[in-house]
Amino acid sequence: MSAERTFATTSTAAQSLISIGVPFIGAVAGARRERSLYKLALGYALGMATLGLIASLLVAALVPSTAADPWKHAPAIIIGAFITQVVAQSLGTGFGLLIGRPVIASILTIVPPLAVYFLLAAVAPGAKGLAPYGSAQLWWKGEFSGSDVLLFVVMVAVWGVGLNLWGTSAARSRQA
Repeated sequence: MSAERTFATTSTAAQSLISIGVPFIGAVAGARRERSLYKLALGYALGMATLGLIASLLVAALVPSTAADPWKHAPAIIIGAFITQVVAQSLGTGFGLLIGRPVIASILTIVPPLAVYFLLAAVAPGAKGLAPYGSAQLWWKGEFSGSDVLLFVVMVAVWGVGLNLWGTSAARSRQA
């Protein structure tokens, strides 16, 4: 299996690990509602995506592979690394704003998105991209295509934008 190592396999592993912690920083930023923390959380997400990509590039370049094209889909994988970590961070800020407690918000960045992913995988496998993890898998493996754009836009609208708007409204209500 290691002889078949590609940029896609190494990137999937690296970005998956990174995407566990990135939303936690967003959850803290959202719960504290400090604009400077939002910028810090976004910078953290982009920085971690970069580190994951560098590690993936090094492994793919230095470990011998018998794969026919170990660099297949590299542009989509690189773009996807940044996009998915920003979505992960916004998921954290959304739950942080909504709940107002960083620890609970951090747990919620894992449980509901994965529950939706597994539910969709069982009921409607073609719609797994509506969950952040399902969409990320498409990017990290370089399998994201034109037919996935609509699912991706809906996923970002719900988990990124919608959750942050709901959280902002809830935070304002708590403050009033």
